[in-house]
Amino acid sequence: MGLISGVLLGIIFGIAIMAGWKRMMDYRSTKRVAKAADIKLLGSLNRDDLKKICGDNFPEWISFPVFEQVKWLNKQLSKLWPFIADAATMVVKESVEPLLEDYRPPGITSLKFNKFSLGTVPPKIEGIRVQSLKKGQIIMDIDFRWCGDPSIILGVEAALIASIPIQLKDLEVYTVIRVIFQLAEEIPCISAVVVALLSEPKPKIDYVLKAVGGSLSAIPGLSDMIDDLVDSIVTDMLQWPHRIVVPIGGVPVDTR
Repeated sequence: MGLISGVLLGIIFGIAIMAGWKRMMDYRSTKRVAKAADIKLLGSLNRDDLKKICGDNFPEWISFPVFEQVKWLNKQLSKLWPFIADAATMVVKESVEPLLEDYRPPGITSLKFNKFSLGTVPPKIEGIRVQSLKKGQIIMDIDFRWCGDPSIILGVEAALIASIPIQLKDLEVYTVIRVIFQLAEEIPCISAVVVALLSEPKPKIDYVLKAVGGSLSAIPGLSDMIDDLVDSIVTDMLQWPHRIVVPIGGVPVDTR
């Protein structure tokens, strides 16, 4: 009896092990099939589908492999940023301040920078796409993200109201920058650099406005005026097909 019961128990135990093993293998096979189906479905998604799932702020290189990651460039940019920020501060201020005057809203008598600094936090380049859309040009699209800490104070004056310092805080910029190198046969082999913001995906610029030592309500609608001002300057001056052309080396430039 002991031998028979031992054999039966052994058979039952063996059958249980085999059944458990088969069940585990079936489970793993089902998971593999489901995972393969998910990957196939993900690969079939188009740009609009990905936007619905990920929102508007996903890095371009995740959705479109033609954008290559450039971690090495971000490391170097982090080291260079203090020097870039110092050099660019005066250039940006001198370039933007005339635009503030040109786009100054009605009712505002003066609009200028009381303070302007790009801060210590460097931007981040999520990816770069290089393409050749036109002969004689190298086109580089840069997925640009910047959650910076600039120190920007606007001096705003209106009729019968003294200057109100308005601080721009918590600046966030999400955009794709198109840089075009116009090639030339003469040294330095580049006749111009063209810079613009692509209209798709739409540039996103977020910030918070705060009155320094006063209140934004002192000038009714001031916050909306500044929002419209920023949007107008970006759309009219920087958003493709509008662009900034920087000639190099005195070579004739094709700006088309």
